[in-house]
Amino acid sequence: MISREASPAASPALNISRATVVGAGRGKRCPTIDRMRALSEGKATSSARAESPSRQVLTLFGDYWWQVPEQIPSAALVAALGDVGVADAAARATLSRLMRAGILVNGRVGRRTVYGLSARGEDIVDAQREWLETFGRDSQPWDGAWSVIAFSVPEEHRYARHQVRSRLRWLGYAPLHDGLWISARDSEIKAIEELRQLGAARITALRATELVTEPTRPQDAWDLSEVAQRYAAFLGQVWDVPPLDGASALRDRTLVGLAWQRFRVDDPGLPEELLPADWPRRHARARFVETHSALAAAAEARVRQHVAAIDENLADLVTHRRFSD
Repeated sequence: MISREASPAASPALNISRATVVGAGRGKRCPTIDRMRALSEGKATSSARAESPSRQVLTLFGDYWWQVPEQIPSAALVAALGDVGVADAAARATLSRLMRAGILVNGRVGRRTVYGLSARGEDIVDAQREWLETFGRDSQPWDGAWSVIAFSVPEEHRYARHQVRSRLRWLGYAPLHDGLWISARDSEIKAIEELRQLGAARITALRATELVTEPTRPQDAWDLSEVAQRYAAFLGQVWDVPPLDGASALRDRTLVGLAWQRFRVDDPGLPEELLPADWPRRHARARFVETHSALAAAAEARVRQHVAAIDENLADLVTHRRFSD
């Protein structure tokens, strides 16, 4: 049943192939921390805090300590986060918070505290790694079908409305009307699962081979001009990489990676058939991979240095992420 927010009279014309109804430019130096935050947010800022420390922790695991059975010393993580601009107290508080959230697990080796990813944390980092490996590299032909989601959020769950909308955008959806969202991906089953968990009700999911909206096109649900501006800002800041000390390489590699990950939200990943000519996604990915890879050796050596300062036997377990392209 479609909610009042997205009544049949307000819905676009649909040819339905599957439906599910549920009852409930370059310069000469690397980006600085301030510049990379401006890049990731699409605006200027004077703050030195580039990203949340939680995202930085997960990025460090994904970039340098992936699928390592041993846990990493907390002091090494804190030191690496210090290179990125996170104070020691904030770093330790973040590790504790991620453990309470079930994303990290900890243990003891002698007097030392060590951390590793939980099963949930591994799932999060694995999904991140898969997106990083594929986004902007390959373009699959579009099957011409849209996923359409209609839902309502009960009054008793109104606090979750922002989470519902944020999660749908994370999955590549955009609103045509209040309570009626669309995506060019075959993702309605995943969306239903997410909406259920967040407390949405009266969920209707459609897979439509035609989606007619007046007076605009379906793809106009996304502000593609703004997305293009964000790509331009990214390309304007990802420059040639000169030789750097290890701390600077680790900082800049982490921040350029986090800035690229912003496109997981900013760019819905529309198929090329729906995009303007010369869409910058592929070019931006090439520059990201080039910069990220150029910083890899120095950044890896810096993380290894932090680990070796605590336990030399663990230092050789540090490796950097490599992209297939």
